[in-house]
Amino acid sequence: MEITRVGIDTGLIDLLRGVGETVDFIGEMENKGYLLATTIVNAFELYHGAYKSKRWEENLGSTKKLLERLIVLRMSLRSAEEAGRIYAELEAKGQPIGLKDALMGAIALTRGYALATRNVEHLKRITGLNIIPAP
Repeated sequence: MEITRVGIDTGLIDLLRGVGETVDFIGEMENKGYLLATTIVNAFELYHGAYKSKRWEENLGSTKKLLERLIVLRMSLRSAEEAGRIYAELEAKGQPIGLKDALMGAIALTRGYALATRNVEHLKRITGLNIIPAP
């Protein structure tokens, strides 16, 4: 299956900080013409980080600018059901993943997005989710 739509899980904070390898990684995906997105869960994580930082006003502004550049994939009843199924299935197998990982994975999966992440170990447990290892 050819990848054309990518949800960015990891690296958004590094992108805000201008970390070279992350900027290059995202730039490569843009150059390939991928439709780039993130999930509402990742948006929450960015806002949380901005508000708890010492320079929260500056970081809040940067967060808003970044999220305006991306498609933000929202939670739907379908993705909520899928997340519940994934979370329960992996718990039953003794291979649990974090709740946020289950939510992000389900949102990407139900919307037809691959997920660029550093958290390959956990997210590869989600059957059918296409993972792109991020630097």
